[in-house]
Amino acid sequence: MARRSLLLVVLMMGLVFWGSTPGAAQDEASVRAKAYCIMDADTGKVLDSQNPQMMLPPASTLKVGTALMALNNLKLTDRVPVSGYAASAPPSKINVRPGEVYSVNDMLYAILLASANDASRAMAERISGSEERFGRFMTAKLREMGAYRTNFITANGLPADGQYTTAYDLAHIFRQAMKNPTFAKIMSTKTYELNNGKEVRNHNRFLFTTPLAVAGKTGYTRASRHTYVGMFQNADRRIIVALLGSNGKWADLRVLIEKGFEEAGAPIAKLPPAEEQLKRSPRYYSKSRGKKKVSARSSRKRTAVNAAIVPMASTKVPRRR
Repeated sequence: MARRSLLLVVLMMGLVFWGSTPGAAQDEASVRAKAYCIMDADTGKVLDSQNPQMMLPPASTLKVGTALMALNNLKLTDRVPVSGYAASAPPSKINVRPGEVYSVNDMLYAILLASANDASRAMAERISGSEERFGRFMTAKLREMGAYRTNFITANGLPADGQYTTAYDLAHIFRQAMKNPTFAKIMSTKTYELNNGKEVRNHNRFLFTTPLAVAGKTGYTRASRHTYVGMFQNADRRIIVALLGSNGKWADLRVLIEKGFEEAGAPIAKLPPAEEQLKRSPRYYSKSRGKKKVSARSSRKRTAVNAAIVPMASTKVPRRR
């Protein structure tokens, strides 16, 4: 009888153990990112995290800092000349040419929506005279804001020795940037027509798949893997999710968004895998060229291959004149 009672107790403990932990264990196992941070957007409180202070390369999420520096130091109507160095940046890019001049406003849309490396370099030179000086300037300003474990070398997030941030710093930087109404407006825009007739499309697929998405910036290099920082809102609760070093960005983010709103007291239903199902859009679109899309073969031969410029009239913001 005693042996039977003992066996029953062991079985009950096993059922409690296995019944209470698999969901959490599955969630943790399904997040493949090296580091993440989920932050309350209103208070700055960290709701959940994994390796939030691990220093990792940011890829194009760095452009959040570049855009914030531009908004804090230039007017939207200021002009940004393009140098040969800026024009020579590798994709993603909008194919600016040496000698061309753009407004700060157009450059910001190119940087934040199309993730344009060439526009980022031109903006850095406009602010500080060179990308190298701009990197030091931006790092100093971001550390003044509280991003103490961040060191940016470039204006676009392309690989550079000694360039890093943390998931916590990235979430903190984005939270500060979203307090700027112009930054928030640009980041929430799906497509935008530049004054030269090109239309840039936001790389943040969540804007096209879920009403929870407010704004976000993607990033990728071979060294950094996938990176992301963005804001989501459910009713009156807003969260920021920052992710670094992911091999499955969209899947990781869905888990973290669900986790974040659960921690914030506003749980949501499981998000479907809609982001991976979105079809790739044409990479280049120019009204000045008769609205002709570049073929896949020709686009591989041109630096426009990653410009992510497409027509989407129903959601575009009219250009400024």
